[in-house]
Amino acid sequence: MEVITGSILRNMLLYAGAILTKEKDKVNSLNVFPVPDGDTGTNMSLTLNAALREVDKVESNQINSITAALARGSLMGARGNSGVILSQFFRGFAEGLAHVTDGATGHDLAMALHKSSQTTYRAVMKPVEGTMLTVGRDAAQAAEAAAEEGASPAAVLKAAYEAAAKAVQDSPKFLPVLKEAGVVDAGGQGLLCIFEGFLKGLDGQPADYVSDSLPAAAEPLARQEGITRIDGVLVNKYCTEFLVLGQNLDPDHVRRTLESKGESMLVVGDERVVKVHIHTDHPGEVLDFCASLGDLSDIKIDNMQLQNEHYTETHNHEFFGNVVEFPNQNNGERKNIGVVAVAPGKGLADIFMSLGVDYVVLGGQTMNPSTEDLLKAVESVNADAVIILPNNKNVIFSANQVRELSEKPVGVVTTRSVPQGITAMMYFEPEASLEENLEAMEEHQREVKTGEITYAVRATVAGDLRIDEKDIIGLTDGKIAVVGQSISDVAHRLIETMVDEDSSVISLYYGEDQAADEAATLRQELSEKYTHCEVEVHSGGQPLYYYIISVE
Repeated sequence: MEVITGSILRNMLLYAGAILTKEKDKVNSLNVFPVPDGDTGTNMSLTLNAALREVDKVESNQINSITAALARGSLMGARGNSGVILSQFFRGFAEGLAHVTDGATGHDLAMALHKSSQTTYRAVMKPVEGTMLTVGRDAAQAAEAAAEEGASPAAVLKAAYEAAAKAVQDSPKFLPVLKEAGVVDAGGQGLLCIFEGFLKGLDGQPADYVSDSLPAAAEPLARQEGITRIDGVLVNKYCTEFLVLGQNLDPDHVRRTLESKGESMLVVGDERVVKVHIHTDHPGEVLDFCASLGDLSDIKIDNMQLQNEHYTETHNHEFFGNVVEFPNQNNGERKNIGVVAVAPGKGLADIFMSLGVDYVVLGGQTMNPSTEDLLKAVESVNADAVIILPNNKNVIFSANQVRELSEKPVGVVTTRSVPQGITAMMYFEPEASLEENLEAMEEHQREVKTGEITYAVRATVAGDLRIDEKDIIGLTDGKIAVVGQSISDVAHRLIETMVDEDSSVISLYYGEDQAADEAATLRQELSEKYTHCEVEVHSGGQPLYYYIISVE
C-alpha cells in the first residue's frame, strides 16, 4: 500500500473508535486514585465519537476534508482534560494533512503525527512526561524515522504503534504515583487504543461499529434570560437546530443575519459546515435563509411551549427545550456580566442559581461536560461577557477552550470544587468589570478548604494509608486523608483535619445516596464539637460522593 485513501482513513478512524469504546472501562480502571470517578476512557471515547459523527457527515473522500471534520468534531465534543488533549491531537493531525487530498504517503502520516505531538504539547501549560503527551511524541518520532527510510504508510503506523506501546509501559518510570499504584497512564493507554485502531483499519475490512450517541447529560439549567414571555405567552418558542453543509460558508454572515430572528443563538463552524441553534417564532424563515447557502442536515425543531405544558404537570420548575427555567431576576435586560457554573447535582444547581448564576451545566465527576455544552451555555446567557466556574479540575481545560470559540469575552475562574465555586460567587459583583471580578473571585476561592467523602473502587496504597475495595475514604483538596468503614466516622475525622482556630463555617452538601436525617445528625454532632463554627447542611444531590464539605 503506497498511499492511504480517504475511504481507508475513514475505516482507520472507525476502528479506533470501536477499540477505544470497547476498552474505555479498562482505561477508566487505570485511574490512580481509587475513587469512583475514573473517566479518562469515557471522556476520550465520547470525544472521538463526537468527531466520528462529524466525519460521517462529510460526503467527500478527500483526506483533508475528513481530517478537518475530525478536528472540528473533536474540538466541540471534547470532554475532560484527556478529551481536550485528544482534540488537540486531532487538530495537529488535520494540520499535518491539510495539503493532502487523494492519498497520504508514509511521509504525510509521519508529518501529521509530528504536528499532533507539537499541538498537544503547546496546549498544556506544564507538560508532564509519562502521560499521553509522551506517548504521542514517541510515536511521532518513530513514525518520522520510518518515513525517512522510505517506509510504507502501514510500516510507518506500525512503528508508531510499537513506540506508543513501549511509552505506555514505561510511563510508571516517569510518574512514581503510577508505579506505586501498579498501573500505566490512562490517557496514554487510550491513545494506544487509537493507534491500534489505525493499524487494524488499514486492511480495508469494514468496521462493525457505529459511534455511540452522546449522553443527554450536561444540559444547562437556566434562569429566564434568553426565554421571553409577553402576557404569559412564550416568545420565540421553537428551539431550532440544524447543520448547513456547503462551500465558502461564512459563520459570521449567518450569525449577523439570524440575530434579529430570535434569541439564545449559537452559530459555529467553518467554510464547509455551520451549526445553528436559535430560539425563534419563525423557524421557516431561518431555514429558508440557510437553505440558500447550502444543504440543510440534522434539522430538529422543538415547541418549547408544549414541552413546558407537559413538564409542569409533574415538576415544580418550568421546562423549555432541555432547559429548566427559574424565576426571572432581571426582566430580560441584558447584563454586563453573566455566570455559567458546572455542578453535579440538582441541589447544588439550586444553590448556584440562588447566588446569581445564570446557567448551570449539569456535570462533574464521571460526567464532564463537553466544550460545546459550555459554549452553548455561554452563548445563551443574556450578557456582554461571561464568567465560567468549572468547579472540577477536569472541566477547567474545556472551559478555557470556550474562550477561543465564543464571540463574547469569557473568563474562567479555576475553581476545582463546588465549594470553591460557591465561595467565588460570594465575591461576584455584577457592576464590576470582568477583570475585577476574575481577580476577586480567583483570590477568594483559594481560601476555602474542600473535603469529599466517597468509597474506594479498588484496593491500593496512598502514602501511609492502605485502602481496601469499598472502604469509605475522605479527601481534602483532592488528596486522600482518611480511610474507614463508617461514613459518619470518616466525616468526623476528615473535618478534624480541616478545621483550625481560624475556621468559622462548616458546610455539608449531602449526596443523592445519603439520607437527610443522617446529615442532620452529623450537623448536630459537629455543632456540639465545634462551638466556634456555624454548621450548615444542604441537599446537594450529587452522585457517588456521600458528602461534599467546605470549611471557611
